[in-house]
Amino acid sequence: MDQDTFDAVEDPADESPTGAGRRRRRLLRRRRAELITTARRSPAENLRHRERVYTWLQLSRLPALLVSAGSYLWLGDWVFSGVLFLISVPLPWIAVVIANGKGEVREKRTRNVYKPQAAREYYAAVDAAEKARLEAPERPELEAGESDIIDHEEDTK
Repeated sequence: MDQDTFDAVEDPADESPTGAGRRRRRLLRRRRAELITTARRSPAENLRHRERVYTWLQLSRLPALLVSAGSYLWLGDWVFSGVLFLISVPLPWIAVVIANGKGEVREKRTRNVYKPQAAREYYAAVDAAEKARLEAPERPELEAGESDIIDHEEDTK
């Protein structure tokens, strides 16, 4: 069988009736799980994950402060209250650091590909669209020479 398979190959020479050789070999054999994909999370998924973590950390700060105050006021337990307070103080900072992180590290084996022709074509199309917009009349429904003035004639009876 292939070397990358998960299951072991049966040895035809191991025909012991008790199966002791098979068990020994199974214990000594190193089982290896294979990675079936190298797919990573997309940058959008990374951003969404970091936003969720940020939200949960920020939302957990207020209940921690309330429980801290409640345990001090009603239970008189200043140790528990102090620990909760000390935990809740750096939560906003931790949330911001996680949210501003880069997410998953980019694999170094992937090539950096820069296609200058594609960039030039894109910017040329943007410039052409902007030029066409600037050269177009402001009110395309009016023909050249027409005005916005409507004459009103009064009846003189």
